Amino acid sequence: MRTIITTVGTSLLNNRDGRPWSKDPLPDPAVVAAWLQDADPRRASAELHTWFRLGLFEQPTHERVRLIHSHTPDGQFCAERLRDYAQRHRLDAALVDITELHYTDTATFNRGLRQLVHVLAEQIRAARAQGEVALAATGGFKAEIAVANLVGALLDTPVYYIYEQFEHLIKLEPLPIALQGDWLRQGPGEKLLQTLAAEEIVPRQQVHSLLQADPRLELLLEAEEVGDQLHVAPNLLGEFAVQLFQTPPIGWPPECETPPMDKIQLEGTAHHRPTGWKETVNQIARNIYVRRIRYDAGAGQRTGLLPASDNHSDLYGVLNDGRDWLGLRIETTAENEAQRRRVLDYLRRQLRW
Repeated sequence: MRTIITTVGTSLLNNRDGRPWSKDPLPDPAVVAAWLQDADPRRASAELHTWFRLGLFEQPTHERVRLIHSHTPDGQFCAERLRDYAQRHRLDAALVDITELHYTDTATFNRGLRQLVHVLAEQIRAARAQGEVALAATGGFKAEIAVANLVGALLDTPVYYIYEQFEHLIKLEPLPIALQGDWLRQGPGEKLLQTLAAEEIVPRQQVHSLLQADPRLELLLEAEEVGDQLHVAPNLLGEFAVQLFQTPPIGWPPECETPPMDKIQLEGTAHHRPTGWKETVNQIARNIYVRRIRYDAGAGQRTGLLPASDNHSDLYGVLNDGRDWLGLRIETTAENEAQRRRVLDYLRRQLRW
């Protein structure tokens, strides 16, 4: 199962290409639904365009989307219409409301961005337990898109968006980012991040000694009044630090010293194979984190690379030229799910899949 966490904007309402409504007041949902039935998803909205380019409608029962929307009337309206569209096309779809992300005042908006970091991190971790996950950060406030890109980088998650002028899907690869500076990885800094990871807001008195021990930690906090007591919560920078703290660094798996040609074990494969299969298999075999390649009839039908469903180290590879099909089991040296994810991304970049 692949989950596409999607930030929602208002292009569904605002694009001007013959839509039978105006943005203000918000149109009848039934009118939008009827229009979407025959609309080209590449023109209907930025979010649908991204889903289309990601191939979500090819095998919808293997996909799901989570729509992250602002707490605004037009943001919620667009998210609801996109959810309904997804469900009509057999996609598992659900809404996630960022309750503090609206444009009433600057302070609330900044809290909304902090909440967005927290929610995106939670959604990524939950989705990763079920399979692959990616962020589609085409829609939403500009600051919202920027934050989503950073969260993807922090949590080793690819981010996609559409560059409208060329109608081309852009993929931002995850970056190996870790907490920098001993002051955040040990001593008072580590204790403060542990506290904030367990409780989003705490009485200032509870962390007073930590702040006294290292005043730099004030940079991660903002004050909030709760009754007659002063509390502190992570600000946007602090929320990033908390999420990094909860994300253990991912190392590379051991290298395989087997010669590439000895890794290829495709005995018993059907005689007819897709065009270019040998070059692709040889390229996979040259990867230092691949241990063995063999035929697997259960690899599925989606062309490309996917995590195998029965362990935390193998990959499925599917080659298909429209006439012949070849399913592969690619054994890697990965020792856990996180390392396999890293090898998977590495191979996809090498193969340009």
